[in-house]
Amino acid sequence: MNISTWNVRGLNDPIKVVEIKKFLASNNISVVALLETKVQEKNSCKIQKKIGVGWQWIMNYEHSPRGRIWIGWKHALVSVQLIQKTEFCVHCHVATKNGLFDALFSAVYGLHSVDTRRPMWREITAFSSTVNCPWLVMGDFNAVLLAADRVNGNAVTEGETKDFDSCMDAAGLAELKSCGSYYSWSNKGQGNLRICSRIDRAIANALWHSKFVDAVVDYLPPGISDHSPLVMSCNIHMGGGSRPFKFFNYMADHVLFLDVVKKGWDVSCPRGGAMFKVWTKLKAVKQGLKELHHKDFAKLDERIEGLRADLGQIQIQLASCPTDSNVQQSERDCSETLKKFLHIQESAYRQKARIQWLQVGDSNSKFFFSAMKERIARNSIDILYDDSGKKLSTTQEIQEEVSSFYKKLIGTAASSLMGVDVGVVRKGKQLSAADAEMLVVPVSDAEIDAAIKVCSFLKLGRL
Repeated sequence: MNISTWNVRGLNDPIKVVEIKKFLASNNISVVALLETKVQEKNSCKIQKKIGVGWQWIMNYEHSPRGRIWIGWKHALVSVQLIQKTEFCVHCHVATKNGLFDALFSAVYGLHSVDTRRPMWREITAFSSTVNCPWLVMGDFNAVLLAADRVNGNAVTEGETKDFDSCMDAAGLAELKSCGSYYSWSNKGQGNLRICSRIDRAIANALWHSKFVDAVVDYLPPGISDHSPLVMSCNIHMGGGSRPFKFFNYMADHVLFLDVVKKGWDVSCPRGGAMFKVWTKLKAVKQGLKELHHKDFAKLDERIEGLRADLGQIQIQLASCPTDSNVQQSERDCSETLKKFLHIQESAYRQKARIQWLQVGDSNSKFFFSAMKERIARNSIDILYDDSGKKLSTTQEIQEEVSSFYKKLIGTAASSLMGVDVGVVRKGKQLSAADAEMLVVPVSDAEIDAAIKVCSFLKLGRL
């Protein structure tokens, strides 16, 4: 599924129409938002027919006489239902007819000043409160988000970024992983100074990051426009294979944790070297911890929801008979168990998200969930370009390119190697006998503990 947005800066030129038609075909676009078309409504049908009869369109002429936002889709493959359109945004529901893709899509065009963009931020934030499914927001925001989003020109100020940043926080949105050119707009070198900015973006909510973990946005060359077209591509994972083992810190607090570790470590391994024996013991420990996790921590979210429902039922009973000591005790037990698993859930989200600077008890599960999904998406490789500029998108092509890249770095095996000239080496600086002896002294347990503690402090940012 490929969705694209492109600020084309006018569609009245027939040459631009031809280029856009080629762009849609070559990138296999199913849904496109063309921004700043500058086409009068009476001429829109004529231009759309030139793009192709297989496309249907939604436009916001009611709010912008010059056709600021056009959304088109291949009606043979995709169905699009309009939800809302305004001067700044067109919100719609997009679903493929094979049933594999179903999400909300908002095409955005921001105005040219901080004040005139504020209604757009309010609109996006208000719309987010109605969203309960994957949601993609994409287009020309005409605003930068980070200090590095502009090169040359005036320095980025906090006043330019704070509204965009606040909107993303309030709406629960995060930027999608991207490749290609970083800057999406340039002034084409007018005034002898080429100014570039990243004002076109694709952002999505946590549910989008959760469902479409391999979604990536490609910033392509601008071609006929001064804006880069954005192409968001994603595949639907249908599942398969078991999850890899991951040790969660909350397991160390279980009463049986040390017994499970000791039992696994005591497994005998009469054959093999020292490293093989260590590997065998670790494998036995892992198996014991997997069984412990499956027994007491599996389906954590479902268990928490069940405890919440049980606590609600108990409290309803307590309201009708507040003096019943058995029901009172049941409420206390259920409440303590729920608190215990809520702390465990927060610990798991914290570890998955790798957020170190929040303190225990913040309980911002939504934030942890968003950060976790964003990290998973960011760490996957879905698109690569080889040395010749060819775009690689299949798993096999990416694997072959990565393998080839590192083979070039490593080089080939040498047929012969020059030996070390001992005479030359001995003429240089040498360690004393006492220093040389220190290098082979066995490492003590105290030194190991000290090194591990230093690593922990570095991880928490305390050093």
